[in-house]
Amino acid sequence: MTTLLLIDCQKDFHPGGSLAVPNADQDASRITQFIRQNATSIHRIVATMDSHHPLHIAHPCFWSDGEGNRPSPFTVISMEDVVSGKWIPREDIKPSALEDLLIDDEILAKGEGGGIPSDLYSTDKNGNKQLNMKQWCIEYTRRLEASGKFQLMIWPEHCLVGTEGHNYVTSISDAMMEWSRKTGGSVEWVNKGQNLLTENYSALCAEVPVTKKTSFDYQLLESLKTSEKLIMCGEAMSHCVNYTVRDIADHWPKEEMGKLVVLKD
Repeated sequence: MTTLLLIDCQKDFHPGGSLAVPNADQDASRITQFIRQNATSIHRIVATMDSHHPLHIAHPCFWSDGEGNRPSPFTVISMEDVVSGKWIPREDIKPSALEDLLIDDEILAKGEGGGIPSDLYSTDKNGNKQLNMKQWCIEYTRRLEASGKFQLMIWPEHCLVGTEGHNYVTSISDAMMEWSRKTGGSVEWVNKGQNLLTENYSALCAEVPVTKKTSFDYQLLESLKTSEKLIMCGEAMSHCVNYTVRDIADHWPKEEMGKLVVLKD
């Protein structure tokens, strides 16, 4: 079975989008052509989608300075910036009605650099447990920096659920629908990035897992392992393609590495 894994081929990462990747339109043309030319040889299509809300830890409106100014896109916020108060997170962040909690202490404690900071929670006037957002952001940026991969980067708002930029590029979407009608298969959609308090570059795991949903997705991995060939492509090689492929390769049987294929420019 040949599986095509499409990674974040969304309009906001293409020309005219809020976080456009150089030459992404050319990538989209080649991916579209690849699907159409190989439709009968592709047995399964899995498509990931960066899926954010405005009030995300990596978006400007999550933060302000002491005068109420928002950070500009592409600002880097370090742990020291949070400790010093250079950048201040909002304290009114709430989970959606569909999400019971923003942080699961059991999951957080299992993560790299684990343990729960003693001052992560406070108690409000009614005796309810309340997340201390500044302390969470200190802990989050600490864990990011300790991983050696990233500091917290503020991105332009992108791939907001329900907006045009969240949708797949029209040509790729059309090719997938044609594939479905021709082969009888249905595209499998994987959403990532909806938790407000962590980033999700990889389609399999958040940078700092904070809930079961943001922990490593072994169910997805095992389903991909059933492929005789797993072909991967999308946007962008610097982040989401890069770390999705790395997570898959790190958990793939070494003797079966020849089944993994990355389409490049």
